[in-house]
Amino acid sequence: QAQLATTTHTTPLHLLSTDGGTLLLPHTTPTDTLHHLITTLSQAARVPITATVITTPTHEIPTAADQAHQLLDMVTRLHSEPGLYRFDDLALEYQLTRPGPGREYLGSLLTPLDHHPELLQTLRTHIAHNLNRQKTARLLHVHTNTVDYRLKRVAQLTGFDPTQASGLWYLRSALVARSYGD
Repeated sequence: QAQLATTTHTTPLHLLSTDGGTLLLPHTTPTDTLHHLITTLSQAARVPITATVITTPTHEIPTAADQAHQLLDMVTRLHSEPGLYRFDDLALEYQLTRPGPGREYLGSLLTPLDHHPELLQTLRTHIAHNLNRQKTARLLHVHTNTVDYRLKRVAQLTGFDPTQASGLWYLRSALVARSYGD
């Protein structure tokens, strides 16, 4: 809270706890200031911070706060890297989480991986870390060749190749949809 007050040079409305919190900042706060705020608060708390931002008129603050928490839940379910996420960054993922036949179909695309949890974990980690093979291998404590082999197996089992744009799009969408179907 002290770092928040000194970083913003104002007294933003906030509700903070050891598990997270909600801040209400003026609409005039520039994006680079928000990134700086997240970085500074993360350093002060000594933990990585993940934040979502919704811009809204004053009379829609309760709805926007709920939407921001839904976005944060989505980012958490997708195991995304810590950082600042705006609704504009997540609009597609947000829509994929809405109930309906599309979400059910997309979630079912990963059914062939149900008996191969290491493949699903590799796919999830690889996508969450921006397709970085070395980082994926490091996080999973395997060799980069193992990551390549697992991604090829994902392609064989699902019919969607995660190394191709169209296959990656479907697999990422399936991960989003499945995170809300489970």
